[in-house]
Amino acid sequence: MADGRISTRLSGDVAEWLEDRTDRMMTGSKDIQARQELAMWRGALAGELRRIRLTVDQANCLADVMNGTIMDAALAGSAGIVFYNAADAFQLVHDSPFAGESTYGAKWGIDEEALLKYLRGLGPTADHALHDAISRWWNLNAEPTVEGWARVGLTVAPSPHDDGEGEA
Repeated sequence: MADGRISTRLSGDVAEWLEDRTDRMMTGSKDIQARQELAMWRGALAGELRRIRLTVDQANCLADVMNGTIMDAALAGSAGIVFYNAADAFQLVHDSPFAGESTYGAKWGIDEEALLKYLRGLGPTADHALHDAISRWWNLNAEPTVEGWARVGLTVAPSPHDDGEGEA
């Protein structure tokens, strides 16, 4: 079990922000407020993840594109990190000089443009939540199934052409 204790130094602007939040939320303690802020962030990620709507094949495609557990400690700006990774990967395959190289759309039975359009519409917190879920999915070595994705909190729908167990 993890110790649960942390210690950190905050930059001036973050310390002022936390002090202001402590005063307005009347927690009386920056330590308590910091715990509450972390709990709210965790809740925000979980809430955004519950709102994401993907099929199991779309989720598996994104896991294929992201290919691992490494995450950035940043939020995306205009479009998300998952969107940019998917768009780049899709384009690289389409521009490939190797004849017969399969696209992600063909490999996973998905509409790449529809997936990119959906990902482009995710806000920064939803994008980070999805990136985190993909990272945890890889870390757990979870199965590419509805159940495997549920292990990391992502509810995915069975793809239209499968039996609900993942890969067609």
